[in-house]
Amino acid sequence: MSKKPMGNSQSLGIPNLSLRHLKAVMYVAQYKNLTRAANKLNRSQTAITKAISDLESNLGVQLFDRSSTGMLPTVYGDALAKRVIQANAEFEAAGAQYVEYNKTRSSYQNIPIFTMDVSYKRLAAFIALHDCKEVSAAAQQLGVTRAAIYNSVRQLEELLDLCLFEREPNGVTNTAFCTVLARHVKLAFAQIRHAIDDIANVNGVTRGKVVVGTLPYTRTILTPRAINHLLAEQPQLDIATAEGPYSTLEAALRCGDLDFIVGAIRPTQSDSSLKTEQLLEDRLALIVRKGHPLESKQNLSLSDLQHYGWVLPANNTPARNLFDDVLSRHQLALPEHAVETSSLSTVRGLLLESDRIALLSEHQIYYDKQYGALIPLAIELTDTYRPIGVTMRAHTAPSPAAQLFLNSLRIVAKELIQ
Repeated sequence: MSKKPMGNSQSLGIPNLSLRHLKAVMYVAQYKNLTRAANKLNRSQTAITKAISDLESNLGVQLFDRSSTGMLPTVYGDALAKRVIQANAEFEAAGAQYVEYNKTRSSYQNIPIFTMDVSYKRLAAFIALHDCKEVSAAAQQLGVTRAAIYNSVRQLEELLDLCLFEREPNGVTNTAFCTVLARHVKLAFAQIRHAIDDIANVNGVTRGKVVVGTLPYTRTILTPRAINHLLAEQPQLDIATAEGPYSTLEAALRCGDLDFIVGAIRPTQSDSSLKTEQLLEDRLALIVRKGHPLESKQNLSLSDLQHYGWVLPANNTPARNLFDDVLSRHQLALPEHAVETSSLSTVRGLLLESDRIALLSEHQIYYDKQYGALIPLAIELTDTYRPIGVTMRAHTAPSPAAQLFLNSLRIVAKELIQ
């Protein structure tokens, strides 16, 4: 393998911390005794002592209080150990699923990938290729050679006795287990990132990055105001948003690439790994440009709108389903040749240069309405209330920064209701 260091693994959300060292912390915290932890790990006491010392040096905190009776975790050690336990659970979950994909192996406990005995650099190469789908792009992202990516992935495949990628003319595609493994590895490293933030938070310093997936409703008022509210109090935090269809955002949330999804709530199964919190309810409206032929018309009915062009959300989105139900109840045909888009800027452009009608929330045109560009028609869409909320992973405690964003989101939502 190339000796060029993988210095950019943190760009993938993978901290430059040894998994073996983190595993040592977990065992010492559990047994509170160096000898017992070393025996359980089948490693020397000297190796365990060095692992903890290296981590303390890297993190800049003391993880354990040493005494003649044993080793007790400090508040920093306790915070780190709790997150490493959850990271380890993700690796074990990947292992439990692995035996379903490789029927020749009845156990995963002796495979280093699932026991936190593999280099984070190899896993960084795997994640980079999983995300980029192309070796050169993965190598560029990590700042390593193509050979480094090939060698790391090949070594992982040899350990698994299973292919992770299928070669294609223009790159690679993920195998079924590759997708499973990537999700759990990303979630494991998310826990380790959160551990670093937890340690800083112990000292009263909240740091870290929050990544929020936004759906159309929340992009005008709710999410921007929550971000501004948070940064007014915590300017040292980093915030990023991701936009896209719900299915894409949900996949990113499940694997730890997102902290939250904010928008119209989708139904979740009772056994789902996701949970939702409703923040407010919102009703849909019919939006047109200022100066539209129907602007000043009173006592409008849906039948009066039949001959106009439409701009609608995509099929099977919550807003579209509600609108289709309204038309069905009024025994009206669905609009033909409607433009489907979730981009507010595209909707705005379509409305301002035509007599089209759009299905939106008045919250989404808050500023357009304020500056006299777009207006709602005088027609009430009954039974089009949607629950707006935040979706998050059910079994993962948010990082300190993510928790502060969640608090800001709740405050802003409450203000919007009033």
